[in-house]
Amino acid sequence: MQKLDENNYVKLRADGFMPLVIEMLEENIETLNGKAKCISIAHYYEQNGDLMSDPQMNFIVVDKRNEPNNFESIAIYPQSFRQDNLGVHEESIIIINNKIASFNKYFQYAHCTFAVQWLRNISQQGFLK
Repeated sequence: MQKLDENNYVKLRADGFMPLVIEMLEENIETLNGKAKCISIAHYYEQNGDLMSDPQMNFIVVDKRNEPNNFESIAIYPQSFRQDNLGVHEESIIIINNKIASFNKYFQYAHCTFAVQWLRNISQQGFLK
């Protein structure tokens, strides 16, 4: 999140890997824990002129920090998972009119499990340097 520019978008590169795109999708989402943002993280490639996500995950971020390094005051929840080459699009948190309306426990568990490994890989691959 700290790497987002004034346009709420950043493309990160690491040698040997597809670029990583981070962008702010929505703000002021109402949750039980306070106002949140929706942030997308994705790898993309081009196929027949179309951008294909490989993968893309959206995250709900509730940031209640009163100091920049107070990371315990940030809550992050996977909201959706998309893998275009497999035709997969799953939403574990449903947002309607900027409000969390419901969630799917099964997808939420699967998305959390995938996100832990994927974000670890992103860090190890050098995107966050």
